[in-house]
Amino acid sequence: MKYRIRKSLEHYEITSYVHADEVFPENLIDCSLGINPFGFSPKITKEVFAEAYDAISAYPDFPYEKLRQVICDYLSPIVHVKADQVALHGGSMGVIWNLDKMIIDEETNILAVAPTFSSTLSDMRSLGGHIDMIELSEKEHFRVNVEEIVNRLSPKHHVIYLDNPNNPTGQIMAISDIEKIAKKALAQDTYLIIDEAYGDFMDLSNSAVTLVNDYPNVIAIKTFSKGFGLAGLRVGYLVMHKDFEPYMALYPGEMTVNGVATKIIPMALADREHIEISRQKLAVNKKKVLDSLTVLHASVSDLSVPIVLLYTEKDVNLYQLLMKYGIKAERGEDFDAIGQRHVRLRIPSEPEECIRRLKQVELELK
Repeated sequence: MKYRIRKSLEHYEITSYVHADEVFPENLIDCSLGINPFGFSPKITKEVFAEAYDAISAYPDFPYEKLRQVICDYLSPIVHVKADQVALHGGSMGVIWNLDKMIIDEETNILAVAPTFSSTLSDMRSLGGHIDMIELSEKEHFRVNVEEIVNRLSPKHHVIYLDNPNNPTGQIMAISDIEKIAKKALAQDTYLIIDEAYGDFMDLSNSAVTLVNDYPNVIAIKTFSKGFGLAGLRVGYLVMHKDFEPYMALYPGEMTVNGVATKIIPMALADREHIEISRQKLAVNKKKVLDSLTVLHASVSDLSVPIVLLYTEKDVNLYQLLMKYGIKAERGEDFDAIGQRHVRLRIPSEPEECIRRLKQVELELK
């Protein structure tokens, strides 16, 4: 049979750093997928899960008015938004896929830095979008240059996509810089999508949700997978200007958030201390790892964010070299604009053994 698919998929190749065919050693230190290495709030106990037990057999309470209001209450110290300005979906990727269906087609030009979260750009390409990439300079340790973004932005760009903190480098852009980009983008009717998947590892006041009421082009995306340690629940959300609500209502994400999650997430949001303690511990651990490096190079990266881009000048497969010593990172070649000499490392909860193995890696690179 000749299967008919969307034209934009005919020559499309998916980009993702999720690989299902690997075999790992038993003593593996997993520094790959971006999670909170200290897990979820201790207030979410087995007894709490037991209370959510009945939600398994029932449909969730779509359109999730209670959960959306709880999210608004959580954000209230920095911004006043109404529940209708919040749209939920299955993880931040579900939010992105839903949003992309709304705003991306074969005529859409997207401005993005690279490297960045590859699955977003992959999804945009699958819908026919054209990516105009600003490649971050290795000589500058992959520092995001805000002025270059502003200067490159032109009326031909319909969308700007930025993740903050940046994935894979773990660097944080100041909200003042985000606003500078938002102003120019608004003047030419360009969407500014800020993906804050790792946003709970920075101060809440630095979130782009603080801009949505003043900038109708700004869309901030957040998730409970990373800072809140709830990756298995698969819940993400976006916050938007009130004028964009009718458009997002066309793709409401019906029944995409499960009932168990709607019971658990309010308890996670109530425990602000857990994220703050996690950030403090991460900063200590990350500094230990970065200070230990003598041969490997590290990107610009903020200490409270659990990921960093490591690289070498030698022509080696750094991912395979780390695997040789039992460290699983993310492959550089699974991101745009970097390759086999690069890996993304997620800082573990106990870094000492990881540091010891990284020293063995560095001995081979000398």
